[in-house]
Amino acid sequence: MIRCLSVLFAFLFLTVVNPAMSQEAPESIRIEIDSSPNRVTAYRGRAWIERIIKQDMEPGLYRLVFSDLPSSWQSDSVQAKITGNGKVLGIDTAVRQVSTAPASLEELSKAVENAELSYQAAQDQLLVTDSSIAFVRQMMNKSGNAQGEKTGSTDFDIQAVRAQMEYFSSELKTLYVQRAAEAVKVDEAKRELDIARQRLSNAGGSTRTLREAIVEVAVSKAGPVELTLGYLVRNANWSPRYDVRGDLDARNVTLEYGAQIVQKTGEDWDDVTLVLSTAQPAQSANPPTINPVYVDVYAPPPPPVAMNKRSGSRGAPSAAGGGGRLGYAADMEVNSMVESAMMDAQVDGGGSSVTFTLPRRVTVKTNSDSAQRTRIADFETDVEFRFVAIPVLTDEVYLRGRFKNTSEFQLLPGQAGIFMGGDYVGPTSLAATSPGSEMEIFFGSDPAMKATRTMLTKNTGETGVFGGWLTTRYQFVLKIDNGSGRAADVELWDRRPISRSEEIEVSVEDLSQPLSTNARYVKNDYPRGLMRWDISVPAGRTGDDAMTITYDLKIERKEGVKMTPLPD
Repeated sequence: MIRCLSVLFAFLFLTVVNPAMSQEAPESIRIEIDSSPNRVTAYRGRAWIERIIKQDMEPGLYRLVFSDLPSSWQSDSVQAKITGNGKVLGIDTAVRQVSTAPASLEELSKAVENAELSYQAAQDQLLVTDSSIAFVRQMMNKSGNAQGEKTGSTDFDIQAVRAQMEYFSSELKTLYVQRAAEAVKVDEAKRELDIARQRLSNAGGSTRTLREAIVEVAVSKAGPVELTLGYLVRNANWSPRYDVRGDLDARNVTLEYGAQIVQKTGEDWDDVTLVLSTAQPAQSANPPTINPVYVDVYAPPPPPVAMNKRSGSRGAPSAAGGGGRLGYAADMEVNSMVESAMMDAQVDGGGSSVTFTLPRRVTVKTNSDSAQRTRIADFETDVEFRFVAIPVLTDEVYLRGRFKNTSEFQLLPGQAGIFMGGDYVGPTSLAATSPGSEMEIFFGSDPAMKATRTMLTKNTGETGVFGGWLTTRYQFVLKIDNGSGRAADVELWDRRPISRSEEIEVSVEDLSQPLSTNARYVKNDYPRGLMRWDISVPAGRTGDDAMTITYDLKIERKEGVKMTPLPD
């Protein structure tokens, strides 16, 4: 029905623009289109493929057939649009099995024919030799009979008989040797014929699945027409990949934004315009439906049925209500809109997605063992470098960089390679970061720096006027060695126990340097028992000259109270 309406509409369309055509309905002209992907929009797990054709067309109805579409396509997603003096009337999709003969079938048939001729020739030659042997035997018998009749008479010539026997024996010997060789040739020719016939039998036709999209168009006026066929495919994915390069001397950092693309769609993307999108076309555009939740008076279950009795029926399990939740994206920052264009890739944002249009054409092969990596953009910004030392856990001192995303685009969650200068430090993970937000990245440990924590003394004794309390006092020393040629700003961290009992009291005394007054630390970390010092360690301070901080830790508990052990 839809097909008929499409043809009728096309006829009316052409009749309006060309009244002369009202006399006779035109027939659709079928054209096989040779095409390949021209533009690809890659999503997470999906890709939108566009094949674009341009050609001059005369007025009329056409059925444009796009064949060899990939197995991963989603046929219900096919769309078509046309520019110029044409109109899309309808789109059909078809999947059919096609049998094809092998390209070598003619060659194999010729090989069988030649093998049959060789076999027949070998048999004929063997037959000729057998006839010659039979003839020589016949002549030998006749000669023997003739000489036998002369035995005892004066006509009998023993020398003549001997000569005849030698002649016939020599001829038969030669013929039998010849026959043996010819019999071998017959066997070989028969074997070659069997092989040729088997190869022809095994090379029977093959069957493959052909996927087609048939686009019906009407052209009203002769001229150029551009048609775009679009469809969604599975088994395609892209993920962000970053390189972060820090420069400690220049106090800046360069972040290179790239993408890793992998696809197993069944067709190559050769020299295509590639667009990377954060949208999720596979997800529903609507939120889930929230259902009501009911409460009622609890009814206890009936007593269990005795084991020696059969139940007449099995009760259905009771349904329990549950709350629903809206299916929003887990990370809203990933889908925030980018309003301006990047220098390297064109960035477009709208609604809940961002797209990056690469300025260069890209080739991504299907079923490749490795991902195709391509560059999107980069930006350079100032960074605040600070060393972080946690000697209670490790003697290594790590370099941390804090900087802002000064680009105009969203950084998606992904893996990053960290470099300091020209040296590769190691991998890390970046969280989603919107433009203007702060980022924190560690650039590994500095081999020229070292942090240690040592417990100098530990004493336990009674306290109080009348006793009743036990006090344990620890004395700790923290050291920072800076063997580099530059001063280092260091965050030095330690911890004190937090008491969860009124019968245990913990305090820190005799700090050689005060704790940090950083607002974030005072609000978030100090209440959790973490101790932080913000210090500057001059260059070359090592060994006995290392930067040193000392403090006493006092733990008081009521006598008889057994306290949980402290970690080192």
